[in-house]
Amino acid sequence: MKYIISRFLNLIHKNKINWFCTIYANLMFLPFKEARKLPILIYGKCTIYNICGKIKFIGPIRYGMLRIGITDPVRSFHSQSFINIKGELHVGNNVVLRRGINLEIDKSANVIIEDDVYIGDNNTIISKNRIHIGKATRVGNNTTFMDTDFHYMVNLANNIVKKCTTDVFIGKNNWIGGNCIIKKGTKTPVGTIVAGPFTMVGKDYINLIPEYSIIGGSPAKLIAEGFRRINNCQTEIQLSKHFSDSNNTTYMFSSSVDLNKVCLPN
Repeated sequence: MKYIISRFLNLIHKNKINWFCTIYANLMFLPFKEARKLPILIYGKCTIYNICGKIKFIGPIRYGMLRIGITDPVRSFHSQSFINIKGELHVGNNVVLRRGINLEIDKSANVIIEDDVYIGDNNTIISKNRIHIGKATRVGNNTTFMDTDFHYMVNLANNIVKKCTTDVFIGKNNWIGGNCIIKKGTKTPVGTIVAGPFTMVGKDYINLIPEYSIIGGSPAKLIAEGFRRINNCQTEIQLSKHFSDSNNTTYMFSSSVDLNKVCLPN
Protein backbone atom coordinates (compact mmCIF):
# COMPACT_ATOMS: atom_id res chain seq x y z
CA MET A 1 0.00 0.00 0.00
CA LYS A 2 2.84 2.42 0.86
CA TYR A 3 4.40 1.69 -2.53
CA ILE A 4 1.13 2.49 -4.33
CA ILE A 5 0.68 5.74 -2.39
CA SER A 6 4.30 6.71 -3.08
CA ARG A 7 3.91 6.11 -6.83
CA PHE A 8 0.65 8.09 -6.84
CA LEU A 9 2.24 11.09 -5.10
CA ASN A 10 5.20 10.92 -7.44
CA LEU A 11 2.82 10.92 -10.42
CA ILE A 12 1.05 14.02 -9.07
CA HIS A 13 4.33 15.91 -8.63
CA LYS A 14 5.64 14.83 -12.01
CA ASN A 15 2.51 15.82 -13.92
CA LYS A 16 1.67 19.13 -12.26
CA ILE A 17 1.33 21.46 -15.25
CA ASN A 18 2.19 25.14 -14.87
CA TRP A 19 -0.85 26.36 -16.75
CA PHE A 20 0.17 30.02 -16.77
CA CYS A 21 3.53 29.31 -18.44
CA THR A 22 1.97 26.68 -20.70
CA ILE A 23 -0.71 29.01 -22.11
CA TYR A 24 1.71 31.94 -22.29
CA ALA A 25 4.35 29.94 -24.20
CA ASN A 26 1.86 28.52 -26.69
CA LEU A 27 0.33 31.93 -27.44
CA MET A 28 3.67 33.75 -27.69
CA PHE A 29 5.65 31.24 -29.75
CA LEU A 30 2.94 29.83 -32.04
CA PRO A 31 0.14 31.03 -34.32
CA PHE A 32 -3.20 30.86 -32.51
CA LYS A 33 -4.43 28.02 -34.73
CA GLU A 34 -1.56 25.87 -33.41
CA ALA A 35 -1.42 27.36 -29.91
CA ARG A 36 -5.00 26.35 -29.07
CA LYS A 37 -4.00 22.68 -29.35
CA LEU A 38 -1.39 23.17 -26.58
CA PRO A 39 1.53 21.31 -28.19
CA ILE A 40 3.80 22.85 -25.51
CA LEU A 41 3.32 21.73 -21.91
CA ILE A 42 5.39 23.31 -19.12
CA TYR A 43 5.66 21.75 -15.68
CA GLY A 44 6.84 23.31 -12.41
CA LYS A 45 8.86 26.48 -12.02
CA CYS A 46 9.90 28.08 -15.29
CA THR A 47 11.16 31.48 -16.41
CA ILE A 48 10.39 32.45 -20.01
CA TYR A 49 12.93 35.20 -20.51
CA ASN A 50 12.47 36.01 -24.18
CA ILE A 51 9.62 35.50 -26.65
CA CYS A 52 11.13 37.09 -29.77
CA GLY A 53 11.83 33.72 -31.41
CA LYS A 54 9.67 30.96 -32.86
CA ILE A 55 8.91 27.34 -32.07
CA LYS A 56 8.11 25.24 -35.14
CA PHE A 57 6.85 21.67 -34.91
CA ILE A 58 7.94 18.93 -37.29
CA GLY A 59 4.76 17.10 -38.27
CA PRO A 60 1.06 17.49 -37.45
CA ILE A 61 0.32 19.62 -34.36
CA ARG A 62 -1.16 17.81 -31.39
CA TYR A 63 -1.39 18.15 -27.62
CA GLY A 64 1.82 17.75 -25.59
CA MET A 65 4.39 17.29 -28.37
CA LEU A 66 6.98 19.21 -26.31
CA ARG A 67 7.04 18.72 -22.53
CA ILE A 68 9.30 21.00 -20.51
CA GLY A 69 10.02 20.64 -16.79
CA ILE A 70 8.89 17.09 -16.02
CA THR A 71 10.56 15.93 -12.81
CA ASP A 72 10.27 13.74 -9.74
CA PRO A 73 10.85 14.49 -6.02
CA VAL A 74 14.24 12.75 -6.00
CA ARG A 75 16.13 14.70 -8.64
CA SER A 76 15.28 18.16 -10.02
CA PHE A 77 12.04 18.88 -8.16
CA HIS A 78 13.34 22.22 -6.80
CA SER A 79 15.11 23.30 -10.00
CA GLN A 80 13.77 25.98 -12.30
CA SER A 81 13.63 25.79 -16.09
CA PHE A 82 14.87 28.76 -18.11
CA ILE A 83 13.69 29.48 -21.68
CA ASN A 84 15.34 32.19 -23.77
CA ILE A 85 14.41 31.82 -27.45
CA LYS A 86 15.38 34.62 -29.80
CA GLY A 87 15.96 32.37 -32.83
CA GLU A 88 14.10 29.22 -33.85
CA LEU A 89 13.43 25.94 -32.08
CA HIS A 90 12.28 23.10 -34.37
CA VAL A 91 10.69 20.24 -32.44
CA GLY A 92 9.47 16.77 -33.39
CA ASN A 93 6.92 14.64 -31.56
CA ASN A 94 7.27 13.29 -28.02
CA VAL A 95 10.17 15.53 -26.97
CA VAL A 96 10.95 15.90 -23.24
CA LEU A 97 13.19 18.54 -21.69
CA ARG A 98 13.24 17.72 -18.00
CA ARG A 99 13.25 20.31 -15.23
CA GLY A 100 16.22 22.61 -14.86
CA ILE A 101 16.71 22.94 -18.61
CA ASN A 102 18.56 26.10 -19.62
CA LEU A 103 17.63 26.67 -23.26
CA GLU A 104 19.20 29.71 -24.91
CA ILE A 105 18.87 30.24 -28.67
CA ASP A 106 20.44 33.37 -30.16
CA LYS A 107 18.65 35.54 -32.71
CA SER A 108 20.41 34.08 -35.75
CA ALA A 109 20.55 30.49 -34.40
CA ASN A 110 18.29 27.47 -34.61
CA VAL A 111 18.03 24.28 -32.59
CA ILE A 112 16.46 21.15 -34.08
CA ILE A 113 15.24 18.37 -31.78
CA GLU A 114 13.77 15.38 -33.59
CA ASP A 115 11.12 12.85 -32.46
CA ASP A 116 11.42 10.89 -29.20
CA VAL A 117 14.32 12.89 -27.78
CA TYR A 118 14.59 12.83 -23.97
CA ILE A 119 16.92 15.33 -22.30
CA GLY A 120 17.59 14.85 -18.59
CA ASP A 121 17.62 17.10 -15.55
CA ASN A 122 19.52 20.38 -15.29
CA ASN A 123 20.90 20.34 -18.84
CA THR A 124 22.07 23.37 -20.79
CA ILE A 125 21.64 24.01 -24.51
CA ILE A 126 23.22 27.23 -25.81
CA SER A 127 23.15 27.94 -29.54
CA LYS A 128 24.51 30.88 -31.46
CA ASN A 129 24.54 28.97 -34.75
CA ARG A 130 22.94 25.50 -35.09
CA ILE A 131 22.45 22.44 -32.89
CA HIS A 132 20.73 19.34 -34.28
CA ILE A 133 19.78 16.43 -32.00
CA GLY A 134 18.71 13.29 -33.85
CA LYS A 135 15.69 11.08 -33.34
CA ALA A 136 15.43 8.87 -30.23
CA THR A 137 18.50 10.37 -28.56
CA ARG A 138 18.70 10.26 -24.76
CA VAL A 139 20.77 12.61 -22.60
CA GLY A 140 21.67 12.18 -18.93
CA ASN A 141 21.66 14.87 -16.24
CA ASN A 142 23.85 17.99 -16.01
CA THR A 143 25.17 17.88 -19.58
CA THR A 144 25.95 20.98 -21.64
CA PHE A 145 25.56 21.51 -25.40
CA MET A 146 27.13 24.61 -26.96
CA ASP A 147 28.00 25.45 -30.55
CA THR A 148 30.20 28.38 -29.56
CA ASP A 149 33.30 29.24 -27.53
CA PHE A 150 31.70 32.64 -26.75
CA HIS A 151 34.95 34.48 -27.56
CA TYR A 152 37.58 34.87 -30.27
CA MET A 153 41.31 34.15 -30.12
CA VAL A 154 44.10 35.50 -32.26
CA ASN A 155 46.99 33.25 -33.29
CA LEU A 156 50.09 35.27 -32.39
CA ALA A 157 52.16 33.45 -35.04
CA ASN A 158 50.08 34.73 -37.98
CA ASN A 159 47.47 37.14 -36.52
CA ILE A 160 44.64 34.87 -37.78
CA VAL A 161 41.31 34.81 -35.92
CA LYS A 162 38.99 31.85 -36.49
CA LYS A 163 35.20 31.78 -36.25
CA CYS A 164 34.10 30.90 -32.72
CA THR A 165 30.89 29.03 -33.70
CA THR A 166 30.51 25.68 -35.48
CA ASP A 167 27.42 23.49 -35.93
CA VAL A 168 26.71 20.58 -33.58
CA PHE A 169 25.10 17.44 -35.03
CA ILE A 170 24.07 14.52 -32.80
CA GLY A 171 23.11 11.39 -34.76
CA LYS A 172 19.99 9.31 -34.27
CA ASN A 173 19.60 7.00 -31.29
CA ASN A 174 22.59 8.42 -29.42
CA TRP A 175 23.01 8.00 -25.67
CA ILE A 176 24.89 10.84 -23.96
CA GLY A 177 25.72 10.28 -20.32
CA GLY A 178 25.44 12.76 -17.48
CA ASN A 179 27.96 15.51 -16.69
CA CYS A 180 29.34 15.65 -20.24
CA ILE A 181 30.22 18.64 -22.41
CA ILE A 182 29.27 18.69 -26.09
CA LYS A 183 31.27 21.49 -27.69
CA LYS A 184 31.15 23.29 -31.03
CA GLY A 185 31.94 21.15 -34.08
CA THR A 186 30.73 17.91 -32.52
CA LYS A 187 29.28 15.37 -34.98
CA THR A 188 28.38 11.83 -33.98
CA PRO A 189 27.17 8.88 -36.08
CA VAL A 190 24.05 6.79 -35.46
CA GLY A 191 23.93 4.97 -32.13
CA THR A 192 26.94 6.65 -30.52
CA ILE A 193 27.23 6.22 -26.74
CA VAL A 194 29.05 9.06 -24.98
CA ALA A 195 30.20 7.64 -21.65
CA GLY A 196 29.74 9.88 -18.64
CA PRO A 197 30.72 11.51 -16.47
CA PHE A 198 33.19 14.20 -17.53
CA THR A 199 33.52 13.31 -21.20
CA MET A 200 34.22 16.26 -23.49
CA VAL A 201 33.31 15.92 -27.17
CA GLY A 202 34.33 18.54 -29.69
CA LYS A 203 35.05 17.20 -33.18
CA ASP A 204 33.57 15.30 -36.13
CA TYR A 205 33.47 11.58 -35.24
CA ILE A 206 31.35 10.48 -38.21
CA ASN A 207 34.36 9.41 -40.28
CA LEU A 208 36.50 8.46 -37.28
CA ILE A 209 34.37 5.82 -35.59
CA PRO A 210 31.76 3.28 -36.78
CA GLU A 211 28.10 3.48 -35.85
CA TYR A 212 27.14 2.03 -32.43
CA SER A 213 30.44 2.86 -30.76
CA ILE A 214 31.28 3.99 -27.22
CA ILE A 215 33.46 7.07 -26.79
CA GLY A 216 34.70 8.68 -23.59
CA GLY A 217 37.37 10.79 -21.95
CA SER A 218 38.52 14.38 -22.32
CA PRO A 219 38.90 14.74 -25.23
CA ALA A 220 36.69 11.77 -26.13
CA LYS A 221 38.28 8.73 -27.78
CA LEU A 222 36.95 5.41 -29.03
CA ILE A 223 36.45 2.92 -26.19
CA ALA A 224 34.53 0.08 -27.86
CA GLU A 225 32.62 -0.81 -31.02
CA GLY A 226 29.42 -2.74 -31.67
CA PHE A 227 27.29 -1.72 -28.66
CA ARG A 228 23.75 -0.43 -28.88
CA ARG A 229 21.70 1.12 -26.11
CA ILE A 230 18.29 -0.45 -25.50
CA ASN A 231 15.88 2.44 -25.61
CA ASN A 232 12.58 0.55 -25.47
CA CYS A 233 10.50 0.57 -22.27
CA GLN A 234 8.84 -2.79 -22.96
CA THR A 235 12.19 -4.49 -23.60
CA GLU A 236 13.65 -2.97 -20.43
CA ILE A 237 10.73 -4.34 -18.39
CA GLN A 238 11.21 -7.81 -19.88
CA LEU A 239 14.95 -7.77 -19.19
CA SER A 240 14.46 -6.53 -15.61
CA LYS A 241 12.00 -9.35 -14.99
CA HIS A 242 14.43 -11.89 -16.46
CA PHE A 243 17.29 -10.80 -14.23
CA SER A 244 15.12 -10.56 -11.10
CA ASP A 245 13.59 -14.02 -11.66
CA SER A 246 16.86 -15.84 -12.36
CA ASN A 247 20.49 -15.97 -11.27
CA ASN A 248 21.71 -15.46 -14.83
CA THR A 249 23.87 -12.38 -15.37
CA THR A 250 23.40 -12.39 -19.15
CA TYR A 251 20.57 -12.62 -21.67
CA MET A 252 20.89 -13.40 -25.37
CA PHE A 253 18.41 -12.29 -28.02
CA SER A 254 17.53 -14.83 -30.69
CA SER A 255 19.26 -14.32 -34.03
CA SER A 256 15.81 -13.89 -35.59
CA VAL A 257 14.95 -10.90 -33.39
CA ASP A 258 14.73 -7.52 -35.11
CA LEU A 259 17.02 -5.39 -32.93
CA ASN A 260 15.38 -2.21 -34.19
CA LYS A 261 12.11 -3.31 -32.60
CA VAL A 262 13.67 -4.21 -29.23
CA CYS A 263 16.06 -1.25 -29.06
CA LEU A 264 14.10 1.72 -30.42
CA PRO A 265 11.27 3.48 -28.52
CA ASN A 266 7.80 1.90 -28.62
